[in-house]
Formats: sequence, C-alpha cells, structure tokens
Amino acid sequence: MATTHPPEIPILGRLERGTMQRHLVTLPGAALADESRPVTTVTGAKPGPVLFINAGLHGGEYPPIEAAIRLGRQLNPAKISGTVVLMPVLNLPAFWKRSMFVCPMDDVNPNRVFPGDPNGSYSEQMTHALLNEFIVYADAYIDLHGGDIPESLVPFSICRRGETPVDAKAKELAIAFGLPYMLTVNRPIQPAKGSSSYVAAAERGVPGFIAEAGGVGQLQQDAVEWLMNGVRRVLAHLGMTNEIVPDVAPPTLLTGFEWVYATKPGMFYPSVAAGNTVERAEEIGTVGSLFGETLEKVVAPVSGRVLFLTINPAVLTGGLLMGIGVTEQ
Repeated sequence: MATTHPPEIPILGRLERGTMQRHLVTLPGAALADESRPVTTVTGAKPGPVLFINAGLHGGEYPPIEAAIRLGRQLNPAKISGTVVLMPVLNLPAFWKRSMFVCPMDDVNPNRVFPGDPNGSYSEQMTHALLNEFIVYADAYIDLHGGDIPESLVPFSICRRGETPVDAKAKELAIAFGLPYMLTVNRPIQPAKGSSSYVAAAERGVPGFIAEAGGVGQLQQDAVEWLMNGVRRVLAHLGMTNEIVPDVAPPTLLTGFEWVYATKPGMFYPSVAAGNTVERAEEIGTVGSLFGETLEKVVAPVSGRVLFLTINPAVLTGGLLMGIGVTEQ
C-alpha cells in the first residue's frame, strides 16, 4: 500500500520519486536468461498505490503494446501519486516472429498456464516470473490485450466473478476502465493446464482484469486510444492522478463466454460480424471444402453478442471461429 518511500520491486532496483525510469529486465528462469524485456516505471512525486500494466502476453496484439509504449512516454511523474509500472511486451519470441496465440518457443498459449512453473516450459517460466516479480508487488493490475492477428473484436474487459473483496475491486476497476462490454467469469474459458493472468493475480490478493481492444494484426489508432484512456480512468479512480478523462457509458455486463469451433477443416464463411447479436441455434456461418462444397453449417450455441471473430478463412478441425458473450439477465 502507499508509503512515504518509493515501492520496492526487487527486480527493478531502486526507484526514485518523481522520475520516469527505463529498465531492461532479464526475468529469472533458465529458458529466459538471454532476453531483456523493456519496462518503464513512472514513480510519482507523491506516495500512492502501485499499478502494474503489461501488454504483449500474445505477441501479435499490437494496439495494447502501443498503448503501453505511449503511456510510458506520456505519463508525468510530477502529476502522479504512486507508481505505474509498464511492460509493453512480455512474449518477446511471439512478437519478433509475428506468432499468433502461442509462444513459438514451446507452442503454448501463455495465458492458459498461470501461475506458471519456474522449472517448466518457456511459457510457464515466463508467466511464473511475471506473477512473482511484478504482479505480487502491485496494488492493482491490468493485462492489456486485443484481437490476435486473425481476430476482429469489439472492446471488452474480463475479470473473475466471485464474492471476495479482491473480485469486487477488480470489477470496480474494470468498470472504471470504461470499455463497452465487461465479462465476469467463474470458470476457465478453455480447458488448460493453468489459468489466466487475472485469475492468478486474484489468487495472490491483487485485483486485476484484462482489457481488450483492436485486432486483425493492425495498429488501429482508435483501439490504442480506448486502452490509453482506460488506463487514465483507472489512475484517476485510484486517486493516482487528477486528470479528467471523458466519461463513457457504463458497460454492458456479460456473465458467460461461449467459444465456437469448427468440426471440419476448410474455408470459414461467417455470416455475422464482431459486435452483432445472435440467437441460439441461428446459423452464423458455414465451413466449405476446397471444392466449394458446404461441409458444415455453424450455429450459435447461445444467444448473445459476438465479441470476437476469426477473419481468416482457413480453419482446421477444432479451429476457433468466434466468441459469444452472454448478456446478464
């Protein structure tokens, strides 16, 4: 919590009040030792909370990466109470190789293996280090995301649904962030070895959430602005700045997230777009063969809103097509 001294985040060394500092950080883990990740700290002239923000857990999500970079240049330590820690890209191997969804070092989705393992694969060591070297030292946590290279999406946030004070605070911060839709979930989105970043943070007592905007492998300026303004709203909400950010409408609350997959390989022809509402059993697309035959009619498993959509037509058996958020009743 707030103290009269700068916060202690051992891996970053000494932080000086009223300064912006740039760090090149080598994360602990035998698989990670040869890479340095950029981290910017904005340590306010006045004491206050620590807000940790990372992007690039998936290396092809460019608007959140750019948002973290710009915030690291624009935030003024003289006008901040507390400390903002920004890591623009965690998954450097995926960033450099333009690899979607997974880390090319182990073919693992890093956001499915939290809390990680110091003796595990590359992604497990990376997420373990993120949690234990950064997240646990924060009073609040934001994991910036967007649609990956083949995904179109509408801006939304995700936090854990629960009755604990940590869950309530995470939801409060996600609402303050100000994206149009907010998911509260109480089960894993996909079967996986571990959990996601915000779940691991909550389990260590740190309120955190995911904020998503942008996608399709492009640097969309409106998405960058969504994310930057969201961070600024959270900073103001936490009392870390006095900045006035334009108000936005309260988010539409969603309580379920159903992902739709292809059962046959081929060409995917969606008949809906990100942001559309769909009804249960409605046809939302087809999968066709390379001879042009219809192999599969894709129907909505639930009624709700399409939050993201795969825009590249080539799909494998079990390929992800879209995610549908279920509106709170």
